[in-house]
Amino acid sequence: MSTKYDIEALNDLGSLDEKGKPVESRLKDVKSALAIFNNLLKADEKSAVNRARVDAMFDGASPYNQGTLNASGQGLKTNLNFGEAQRLLDVSLSAYVDLYSSLEKLVEVKGTMGDPSEVGYFEDVVSEEITHLLRSWPEFHSSYLRLCTTFIKHGVAFSYFDNPEEWRFKIGSFADILIPRQTPSNENCIDVAVGRRNYLLHELYAFIKNPEAAEKVGWDVEEVKRVILKNATTSSRNYNTVGNNWESLQAQLKNNDIYEGHQNPTVAVLHYWVREMDGSVSHYISAEESPKTFMYQKLSRYDKPEQAYVLFTYGTGSNGTYHSIRGLGHRIFNHIQTSNRLRCQMVDGAMLGSAVMIQPESQRALDELGFTYYGAYAVLSPNVNIIEKAAPNLSTAVQPALNDISNQLAMNTDTVSTYGQQSSPYKNQMQVVADMDVQTRLSGASLNLFYASWNRLLREIVRRIVSSKKRDRDLDDFYTRCFNRGVPVEFVKSLDLDRTKAVRSIGNGSYANRLVALRELQAISGSFDEVGRKNLTRDIVATRVGHDLADRYAPNVDVDRETVDNKIAILENQQLSEGTPIPVISNEMHGAHLQIHAPALMQIIEQLNAGAADPVSSLPALQSYYQHISETVQQLAGDPAAEGLIGETKQVLQFAEEMINNTSKQVQKMQREAAQSQGQESEGGGEMQTKIQEHQLKMQMAQEKANLDLQLKKAKFDQEQAMRDAENVLKMQQDMS
Repeated sequence: MSTKYDIEALNDLGSLDEKGKPVESRLKDVKSALAIFNNLLKADEKSAVNRARVDAMFDGASPYNQGTLNASGQGLKTNLNFGEAQRLLDVSLSAYVDLYSSLEKLVEVKGTMGDPSEVGYFEDVVSEEITHLLRSWPEFHSSYLRLCTTFIKHGVAFSYFDNPEEWRFKIGSFADILIPRQTPSNENCIDVAVGRRNYLLHELYAFIKNPEAAEKVGWDVEEVKRVILKNATTSSRNYNTVGNNWESLQAQLKNNDIYEGHQNPTVAVLHYWVREMDGSVSHYISAEESPKTFMYQKLSRYDKPEQAYVLFTYGTGSNGTYHSIRGLGHRIFNHIQTSNRLRCQMVDGAMLGSAVMIQPESQRALDELGFTYYGAYAVLSPNVNIIEKAAPNLSTAVQPALNDISNQLAMNTDTVSTYGQQSSPYKNQMQVVADMDVQTRLSGASLNLFYASWNRLLREIVRRIVSSKKRDRDLDDFYTRCFNRGVPVEFVKSLDLDRTKAVRSIGNGSYANRLVALRELQAISGSFDEVGRKNLTRDIVATRVGHDLADRYAPNVDVDRETVDNKIAILENQQLSEGTPIPVISNEMHGAHLQIHAPALMQIIEQLNAGAADPVSSLPALQSYYQHISETVQQLAGDPAAEGLIGETKQVLQFAEEMINNTSKQVQKMQREAAQSQGQESEGGGEMQTKIQEHQLKMQMAQEKANLDLQLKKAKFDQEQAMRDAENVLKMQQDMS
């Protein structure tokens, strides 16, 4: 049945026009859209029933239908849900809560501009402020919990956005958003998704409050008015039947919009996200009941699906489709139901075994049944017999089955340790840690699938934060905090969004695993540098007391991470200042060397300009620095991330070249004057020697400059060639697919 409805649903989506070209819009009209929704809803009926049963189990529904028990005379039978499913859900959920609550920064960003010495600090500040922005959002914690709860319960959870500007996401499940069955578990494979939302009247009116602006962005004002009027009925007035109704309702909405909105029933609205042939996603909105046209439509509103929605999957399913994925609820449903029934039977057996069995001889004896107490004695009414019975042995009848089910549940939900199966009461340290860990651990597959979707969601949130043109108070506060900490707005706007990623928690959601990992790192901390040891100490303190209190004991101090190359470059500066040439080795950290050599060269140039340095003794140092820095730039030319540093260094080299020429001429003039005063050489021979030296110096500098330019051009050509090769390979793969 589902295959039939899947085909019917997709029949209303176009692909190619009569000339064989991709259609501009795959969704023709609201009639086709409503047909798609009805077919998807019909195909999802059986799954909806199963989801409702799973939700009822977690919500504490009894294993038996109480009405059926009452009708069959078993109304007093024990009918309890013992909460085992909710306990397993809480255990699983605690691991995902730990994934973000244990982190100081939720997201890691990468900058594309700025001084290399400041980029790292800017990135840390932006990451911290984005984390602060998210955690300051009142609904973030509850939205994250709903996301994880739906993800664990049913195996698939939706995170989506209402519009392209809003960075606050919403959460849904297959009960809220419908997609065609047999859709592969990839957002790019979803042809159409239909979301069901309920709006109050004043919420709909807010979209068209400014009619001209609403029409420009895609709203059909007249259709929205019609839908509002159709649903606008109160106890005192029906706006759909009185004259001049829209003006009256509009006035009421303007004057008292919240009252009018809540006095009227909610309006069922459908959101359609349709993937076009070019990969973009169009957005449509219509009423669910008897729509005449779309209330809103915007073709290719999103460049790619993840800008509209991101799906979280608990696994890969039996055939790789979304609807074949099952969550924890499906895995434990039968076990929990059977366990509840067995426990109810145990309670009934215990109550029966502890009760006195009495058999009245007649109806009158039953009506007159009673006990009369005389001190330590009790007298039973006449015509009643006490039946001797053997109490059922529950330990041999029910308990073995109940224990077996409990063990199966523990194995299926990863809440049992291999160490726990040992008979010895003595455990070593690792066994104790393992028993602690099994209660909150996550499987590698589920964790990686969760982080893959969490990465995409956070990347989209960051993209909306840094590129949104619609500013709100929270975004203004975000930019203000960044600016107050020295981060310019231009840096935030130029983040490399493709490299944005979620920060992973140490221990993968397990407090015990985190303690073990930090303890192992502490054992080898002697090989860390000073920054690494400080970070490890802070992580250990934060694990014990939380990040909010960690600053009291181990403050997070911004310290540059020095390397051995920094020390080598400082020692090289001493030799270069004496005019000693030093070769450049290919495996050095050339960026770190340039950041130390270039300022030293600029210091010599500034001293010469100010007349505070001797030209004769400074000229060899200038030449040594120039040659060494030029060779270093050649080695670094192939690194795209060092373009800014290379540009700044080339400017320093240009200053150095001019200073070398000027200083050489000054030194030659001083030599000529000294020779003339001492009479050591003839005027003609001195001038000839001076010209030869000057010519050799210029030739040497020209050759070094030409080699530097050649290396830079070659690196740029190799980089462009690699990009062209990658584009050709990608194009060939697309053509083959």
